[in-house]
Amino acid sequence: MPFDAFLVPFSILWCAIAMYFMWLALFQAGDRWWFLFVGLFFVVMGLYQMAGRFVVKARRKRRTVYSLTDTRAIVLEGDRRISEIRVKDVVARVRKSGDGSHVEVVFGEGNLPGIYLNSGMEFFSPTSSAPVAFFDVPDPEGLLPVLERVR
Repeated sequence: MPFDAFLVPFSILWCAIAMYFMWLALFQAGDRWWFLFVGLFFVVMGLYQMAGRFVVKARRKRRTVYSLTDTRAIVLEGDRRISEIRVKDVVARVRKSGDGSHVEVVFGEGNLPGIYLNSGMEFFSPTSSAPVAFFDVPDPEGLLPVLERVR
């Protein structure tokens, strides 16, 4: 994802700065526990940005099922969350991976900023809704012709 090209180096820098300030807090006179606590929060956030979000993405990917009917795109996430949209009523944006082995299809527009889509960082925009989307589909040759017939 293009967002990863920014977020991975940024999260490494974030963690390095947070750890540096925690190290300084250890040798600070006075109320250093407060600085350690706040610093720990920033280190944990940096570690999540660097690695944890990939774990969240992998878990979500294992628990998500995509379906395309003659009129609707349906996404079932886990046991409880179902999203659907009428395919003919919205624009479908298709993006293939660099090697063409995977495809992403986003149906319509949600109000979640595009950089957060399928990043593991969606919780940074909790009041936003994501559009119905198929992420990391491993069979573009199977999905895209069917999508064209439905549209």
